[in-house]
Amino acid sequence: MDDRELRARMAPELPEGLLAHIDRVVEIADALARRHGLDVPRTRLAAQGHDLLRGLDDAEWLARAQARGWDIDPVEQAEPVLLHGPLGAEELCERFGVTDEQVLHAIRWHTPGHPDYTRESWAMFLADKVDPRKVERWPALAEVAERAEKSLEDAALAYLDLTLARAIEAGWQIHPMATLTRNALLRRR
Repeated sequence: MDDRELRARMAPELPEGLLAHIDRVVEIADALARRHGLDVPRTRLAAQGHDLLRGLDDAEWLARAQARGWDIDPVEQAEPVLLHGPLGAEELCERFGVTDEQVLHAIRWHTPGHPDYTRESWAMFLADKVDPRKVERWPALAEVAERAEKSLEDAALAYLDLTLARAIEAGWQIHPMATLTRNALLRRR
């Protein structure tokens, strides 16, 4: 399945605003993949599927994770939106036949990132973070977008640093995988 076929199948289930966000992310991911010589179809497919279940609410994310028998991290319990990636990856596999483990891994961890991300995964991750609508709401993301032109991992580290500073200032919890990811990126620097 390619990203266009997945979009056609997903579209009836998604609110218009969310579908527009996904379309922008696919475009940005495509551009980043081409710029960095990556697997464009794989990057586009991950971008297309990343927010399949983003339109649900906290109760639904928690109910679906519990129905699967998952151990829900305390941070995810407090912020159930963090479950939309892992749940979306499962649903993409089960309902839409997406079986590429690299694509599913990218989607599963697209909110906090993952230390074992491929370059294609980083392109999708960053495309989601630098959607122009998000940059409008948080202008500091413009620097992340600029860095992504030169280095995906450098840009991802800049994004994680920004979100860490914001979380500390606001008193928010930090997803454990975001911390592991940031530390891995620092070690590779």
